[in-house]
Amino acid sequence: MRFSLQLLILAGYIGAFASSVPSGWTSPVIPMYHLEDSPVPITDDEGAWIASAFMLGCGIGPIMSLLVANIAGRKTLLTAVGAPWIIGWIIIIFAESPWELIISRFISGTGTGVIFSVLPMYLGEIAPANIRGILLTAITMTSRFGILFGYAVCPFVTIKMSAMISLIFPIIYVCCFIWLPESPYHLVRQGLCAEAAKSLASFRCTKDIQAELCSIEASVKGEMANSGGLREMFFVPGNRKSITVGVILGMLQQLSGSQAIMMYTQSIFDQANVDLEGKYLAMILGVIQIICTGLCVVVVDRHGRRPLLLFSSIGSLFSTGAAAIYFNLQYMSIDTSNIEWLPAVGCMFYVIFYSLGLAGLPITMIGELFPTNIKLLACVIVGFFTYSTGFAVSKVYQIISDSVGTHVSFWIFTGFDTIGSIYIYFCVPETKGKTLQEIQDELHRKKIEIHKSRA
Repeated sequence: MRFSLQLLILAGYIGAFASSVPSGWTSPVIPMYHLEDSPVPITDDEGAWIASAFMLGCGIGPIMSLLVANIAGRKTLLTAVGAPWIIGWIIIIFAESPWELIISRFISGTGTGVIFSVLPMYLGEIAPANIRGILLTAITMTSRFGILFGYAVCPFVTIKMSAMISLIFPIIYVCCFIWLPESPYHLVRQGLCAEAAKSLASFRCTKDIQAELCSIEASVKGEMANSGGLREMFFVPGNRKSITVGVILGMLQQLSGSQAIMMYTQSIFDQANVDLEGKYLAMILGVIQIICTGLCVVVVDRHGRRPLLLFSSIGSLFSTGAAAIYFNLQYMSIDTSNIEWLPAVGCMFYVIFYSLGLAGLPITMIGELFPTNIKLLACVIVGFFTYSTGFAVSKVYQIISDSVGTHVSFWIFTGFDTIGSIYIYFCVPETKGKTLQEIQDELHRKKIEIHKSRA
């Protein structure tokens, strides 16, 4: 049976969409739980836990991936992630207490943590080098459609109805993805070369795949000659650089303020005292995310990962800085009536700059930086640190904002954006237009050259 890359893209991106609806759901729905007619009355602290429990689950998801993906395979694991989303939405439909909502969010988060750890690895292994960056970056663009869905639909229906509608997407995803083949890299790793050839031929829609298959076999054979454990990851210079870059980019993605701004968009805009309701500004923000992430998809394989990351990080620091200035002036009881537009504009520009690089490119590079023998473990480690940081940001943001002021949170985001810009400029490698093997050769170049000189 033949499967084109287009079918793979459709199935995988439906999963990315379904995985991100819970992120967009939080912004409009948490305020609804505070209303008098709420089906489950909650406190501010419980609301913060409901919002952040999703990210805590996302941090656990990659660990689950480590236990299953190399045994059951990437495709099997990616099919199974529909179950946590389905269970999570069903719990929300019938929830009668805040703890049930927190548990549902945690369960949904585990599925999202798995898919964003394994889907980039799966796509990175089956995509041709010339379009790999586009395919991997488009994961984030599709996830932004999921967030926009939450922004645009949830404010205008009941809480239970929003969960019932959202339940449809993981069901569709499982029905689509279950038919796709396994990654040829994984099949070669398991010694199933004939099945790997069939898988590769189905994705390339041609039988002329012998040269590429030989390249995959040689790459996997060379990489699997090493243990692939923690020692291989942290004591081999090229691998150590890869995991360091992956972890730091993932953490910077969260510490730039993304989770706080996405999850509390409506509340942030309501604090800004602008004329337009926060829910409508959130929808505008969602549309901007999609446009800018789409632009990143278009240019990522033309201009490269590193320049876009640097541009994104610098733009983000100026945007969060602008919002920080407004909330700082407001905290000092200085008249801000003439600049009430500033936090909305700051958040809008933050989303623009964030979507042009920091939103998608860390995921893109996860699919590119690691050799086969440590790829799964590396993706798990990066995913754990990324989502654990996201959990901390989404939980601590509300605490800091309530106790010492929103301006402090935004100054912290600005500080991390500054640190991120410096790190990207000096330390992040470029992977544009290179095969996975070429990327590994470059990362290990110094080691190779040393060995040659000694010989």
